[in-house]
Amino acid sequence: MVSKIEDYFEEHKEFICCKAGCSACCEKGDYPVTEEELKVLMTGYSNLNNESKIRVQENIKTMERGGACPFLLDKLCSIYPYRPMICRIYGLAYLAKNNIVKVPYCVNEGKNYSQVYSNGEFLGEPIKENLDLRLGQTRNLYDWLFDFGSK
Repeated sequence: MVSKIEDYFEEHKEFICCKAGCSACCEKGDYPVTEEELKVLMTGYSNLNNESKIRVQENIKTMERGGACPFLLDKLCSIYPYRPMICRIYGLAYLAKNNIVKVPYCVNEGKNYSQVYSNGEFLGEPIKENLDLRLGQTRNLYDWLFDFGSK
């Protein structure tokens, strides 16, 4: 699935503005992840240097539901190769359940797909596949980390 997503980003690159340092999608969100994705994410965390681990731990302590991702350090994802599916598909416009076109939040900031989005209507060709497929129990990252920290 990961290589397919990379292909979609390549096919839609004329509409994609994502680049290192553009972190609006990581500064406010719900971050739904599965337990398996959490395990991978925590592997990424375990590979961080001590300074970065301390910063992530401090971010977790002050994390609020709907706030910034605790793994965002200096506007960059500290666990990028280990990021969950929601982070991998974010930025793409695709057909979700009930044929609803799912667009990234940044479309409202003049970024991804903004040239084919107007007044709440998507005027372009979205990816004709529901990319928001997760297997297993899905919870908000905040809830996973809160439960993990209270043990």
